[in-house]
Amino acid sequence: MKTLFANVDVGRKNMVFGVILFLLIGVLAGIPLTIDFLGGSLLASDQYQMWKVVHGYGVFLAFINYFLGTTIDRLDVPNSHKEIVSWSFLVAGVIGGAGRMILVLMSSLDVFGMVASLAETMLFVLGTIVFVRGQIQEKASRRSESTSQAQHYSRAR
Repeated sequence: MKTLFANVDVGRKNMVFGVILFLLIGVLAGIPLTIDFLGGSLLASDQYQMWKVVHGYGVFLAFINYFLGTTIDRLDVPNSHKEIVSWSFLVAGVIGGAGRMILVLMSSLDVFGMVASLAETMLFVLGTIVFVRGQIQEKASRRSESTSQAQHYSRAR
């Protein structure tokens, strides 16, 4: 376990959440889908289609969170930016993965699905904006450093 979380501080929660979400939605929700695929009929046709979407989307969010967790600490941006990105993607995964699954189980997806999608999208946009902004600022500071060093070396000659 130590090697899995080696050099991971901020992204640890995303990695753990990604694995848990994959086990819940990827495996737990995937079992009835696989049985139905092999000829057994545990779900009605509409239920099967809805669970296929929830399953696929949940696995997608699990992978996004896991791989964000593995890479976020390697970036050269301030920790505050990393935390905002990490938490926004994690909460978006909770809303979009676990929340959507709960809404389907409670037959409330039609009522609250739009609100969940809006909140999830806003969190992903927030995290992406902070992530990209941090990358742009870092590149700009590197350019200014390299430019000032080049000017310094040209004056020294």
